[in-house]
Amino acid sequence: MNRLFFFIFLIISVSLSGEMVKIPAGNWRPFLKDTDSKLGATIRIKSFFLDSYPVTKKDYFKFIQENPQWKPGKISPLFADAGYLGDWKGKPPEEHQTNSPVTYVSWFSANAYCLWKSKRLPKESEWEYAASIPPTYKNNKAVEAVILDWYGEQKPEFLPSVGKYKNKFGVYDQHGMIWEWVYDFNNTSVTGDSRQDSDLESNLFCGGGSLKANDFSNYASYMRYGYRAGLKGWYTAKYLGFRCASDFNIKDNSL
Repeated sequence: MNRLFFFIFLIISVSLSGEMVKIPAGNWRPFLKDTDSKLGATIRIKSFFLDSYPVTKKDYFKFIQENPQWKPGKISPLFADAGYLGDWKGKPPEEHQTNSPVTYVSWFSANAYCLWKSKRLPKESEWEYAASIPPTYKNNKAVEAVILDWYGEQKPEFLPSVGKYKNKFGVYDQHGMIWEWVYDFNNTSVTGDSRQDSDLESNLFCGGGSLKANDFSNYASYMRYGYRAGLKGWYTAKYLGFRCASDFNIKDNSL
């Protein structure tokens, strides 16, 4: 029965996390600054593509079926802790959960998934830039309200389907549902001036240096950056998932 269900949902389901939207280039003021940057300075974010939705359970299930080394029981403890996929043990997700975000995934497994899709994890600056854009006809205060409400509410035992919150770019659920991995999750102090550098590996799992906030009233960002700072690459958590990014649109291969 489970095998039959697996083939049915692979055939008829639409891959939501395969949809990408173009994030236009723009200027963005990071929440945290390093000791060499000017307080309140903005940085230039190059245009990139971002998954419209967090990666769902059905998408991740297909990944582990085609890459069995990432199945529970097969994955090395170097790459994920004992909680990996702890809510469904790698079995086909129940029908009402197929479009829920996958969680209990490590940085290593999320990164492997994105590479499998010929994508990558978004950089922190890219994720934060896209997440700073409010919904259509809303302002930044509305975004903060969504985040703070989520921080304060009792979390559901089972996550709902993606598509709850949408910003003006057409990116869903960056707020109000889960935390998300980024490529340089624990590396706020990035080499270079633009923070678009690719030389991040040496400090990927070390905390940033001396940091100062550009907006001390932004409690929502404090929580998000603080959460990332406590992570290690093999950690998993009940409300920690991810989405992928790319420098071009993978779906139609257009620049």
